[in-house]
Amino acid sequence: MVRLRSTTDWLSSPRAARRWQLAGEAAESSAKREIEGAASPDHDSERPDQDLDLPDPGCSSPRRGRSPGEVVSRVDVVIATDGRGDLALRCVASLVASADAVRCIVVDNGSRGHTAAVLRERYGSTTVIESVKDRGYAASCNAGARLGGAPYILFLNDDVEARPGAVARLVSFMDARPDYVAAGGRLLDAGTDRTQVGFTVRALPRLSTQVALLLGFERYWPSNPVSRRQLMLDFDYEKTQDAPQPAGACVMCRRSDFEAIAGFDEGFFYWFEDVDLARRLLSRGRIAYVHDAPFEHIRAATLGRWARPAVIETRYRSLFRYFNRHHPPHERVALRAVVGLLSAIRGLAWLPFERGRARAYFRVLEISLTGGSM
Repeated sequence: MVRLRSTTDWLSSPRAARRWQLAGEAAESSAKREIEGAASPDHDSERPDQDLDLPDPGCSSPRRGRSPGEVVSRVDVVIATDGRGDLALRCVASLVASADAVRCIVVDNGSRGHTAAVLRERYGSTTVIESVKDRGYAASCNAGARLGGAPYILFLNDDVEARPGAVARLVSFMDARPDYVAAGGRLLDAGTDRTQVGFTVRALPRLSTQVALLLGFERYWPSNPVSRRQLMLDFDYEKTQDAPQPAGACVMCRRSDFEAIAGFDEGFFYWFEDVDLARRLLSRGRIAYVHDAPFEHIRAATLGRWARPAVIETRYRSLFRYFNRHHPPHERVALRAVVGLLSAIRGLAWLPFERGRARAYFRVLEISLTGGSM
C-alpha cells in the first residue's frame, strides 16, 4: 500500500526546501566518494555487453516471484543513466527518503564510475541493469519497464529528485481518475520552488511551431504567439489539469496502457521519444499535469555533456522520425526543406571555425534530402 503524504508544506516552506537541498548535496558528495572507492582491478567494468532485455544475474524480477516479507510496490521507478552515477545515486536516495513504497530499476548505460556496485551496496532492493553501450533512452526505459510488474511505471531522468510525497501524489491522482493513462509532476529548479516553465509541459509539435523553434523565434522574439503556444507559456501551473505532453524527465504511466502501445519506440535514440509516447498514449485516454507532485530537476545535466555535433545530428534525426510517424506527407516535405536549407547555411557558416559542427549540419542536410530516414 502506498503511504500518502501531503506535499503542501514542502511547496510552501523555503526552510524545508533548503533542508532538502542540503541533504541532496550531502548525498552527492557521499555518492562520489563511494563510487571512487568502488573501483578495483577485478571489477566487472570490462564485462561483455549485456542485452538490456535481461535482468542482472544478481537481481530478481517480481514476475519471477518475491522474497518473503518483501514490500509489494505499486510503482516501478525506471531511471536511465549514462555516465553520471552521482546523479543516479541522488535520484534513488530521494526516492528512498520520500517514504513512498516504490521499486527502483536503474538502467546503467556504460557508467565508468561503478554505479551498479554502489547502488547494490547502499540500496539492496534496487534492480540494476548494466550495459557497456548506450542503447538510448527509449530502449533503456523499455528494458527497465519489462523487469517490473507494478500497475504504475514512473520514468525519471537521472537528474531528477523526488520531494517527499511526490510519487504518492501521482499515484493517488491516477487511482482516483481511471480515465487518465499518464500524469506528469511539477518540475522545479533544483533547490528552489521555481517551476520550469516551458519545459514541464509542452504542446504537441506542429509544423508551424517547429519552424519557429528552428528559426530561433523563442530566443529573438520571446513573445511571439507561435512559440508561446508550443512552450505553453500561458499554462496555469498552480492547477492540476490536462496536459498534452508532460516532460519525459518525469512521467507516470498506467502499465496496462504503456504495454498496450508497446512502450517507447526504440527507433528514437534521444529526443522526441517522450513526445511520441505521449501522442500514442492520448489515443487511449487523457494525460494530466499534477501541480502538487513536486520533483527537482537539474536542467541539461543528462545530455549537457554531449558534444555539439552529436546533439545536432541526433535531435534532427529524432525530429524527422517523429514527423514521419505522425504528420502528413506535405508537412514532412516542408519540414525537410526548411531543415535542409538551414543546415546548409549553418554548415557553411561554421566551416571556418568548427569543422565537426559543420560536418554535423552537412550530415543533417544529407538526411533531409533522403527523406529523413537515414
